[in-house]
Amino acid sequence: MADSRFVMNVKGISIAFVPRIFFQAKLQNIFKELLKNEDKVLEEISFRVNYYNKINEDFSEILLNSKNKEKLGKLPFKDTSLAYDGYKISKYFKDDFLWIKKYGDVSFHLNEPSICKSRLIEGENQNNILLKLDKNRHFVFLKDNLVFEDKKDKAVWRGSAYQKHRIEFLQNYFDKEFCDIGDTRKSNGGDDLERYRKEGLSKKAQMEFKFIISLEGNDVASSLKWNMSSNSLVFAPQMRCETWFMEGILKPNEHFVLIDNENLEDKIEYYKTHIKEAKEIINNAHSYIEQFLDEKKEFYIGILVLAKYFYHSKQMELPKEILDLIKG
Repeated sequence: MADSRFVMNVKGISIAFVPRIFFQAKLQNIFKELLKNEDKVLEEISFRVNYYNKINEDFSEILLNSKNKEKLGKLPFKDTSLAYDGYKISKYFKDDFLWIKKYGDVSFHLNEPSICKSRLIEGENQNNILLKLDKNRHFVFLKDNLVFEDKKDKAVWRGSAYQKHRIEFLQNYFDKEFCDIGDTRKSNGGDDLERYRKEGLSKKAQMEFKFIISLEGNDVASSLKWNMSSNSLVFAPQMRCETWFMEGILKPNEHFVLIDNENLEDKIEYYKTHIKEAKEIINNAHSYIEQFLDEKKEFYIGILVLAKYFYHSKQMELPKEILDLIKG
């Protein structure tokens, strides 16, 4: 279960005041422990590191000339959830190392190699280097005790409809009998979207439906991870953005059902009667999630993503065995 905002801030501030030298002294041993993994695991680690960090050439001049660079040792007192998650990995590297980071929702291509939470799936996205950030909100996986067959024969969605694509989705489907969807923003006293407002639903309540709709927000859909861990079938439009969850690897109609502003009813009717196919997609989603559940492996991957960043910015040397893992 995710920590509350208060608990997260207490943990983050506590970690920030432990001397970084204590963690930096462990880095070489971390590399050694990492390399003890079986070849298959190392291949998985290598693939993900190079998926997140696609920089494979010297960018030291870009970094040195950047107005956005800062020293790694800076304490994280803003952008709290992202900053704490970044600090948990970056504290293993020297305080005077330089980096560029772009915290927040990033749905565009960055001009400089930068650490961030999200990026566009398509196009030249190599400057958007992904770390597992804001994981308290994004990386929530749930246990669903209700089997697919016993759930309600409707699709459900709750969220804040600030974005054009979410508003259009509401306009198309809000009053349809086959779904229960609604805008959870607080009323401001009568704007054009007032008619689409509904009370929020807990995750548990949403998991009572056979079909859960996942709609991207400013970048990705933060709910996608727990949606896919449920025993409900995830419906989603074509995804534009990705995070550490590697949404760009997800295959429509294999890990989720691809929908648009016209075909939702048809998809619901189909999977209400094709139970076996629905459950196969749900099982595929569960299998996909398994790769993110090993906290030790997640830690190693984060370390290597940053090690690759500092290596290609000419700030550190790496053992040959580690270099072999980060070759793109």
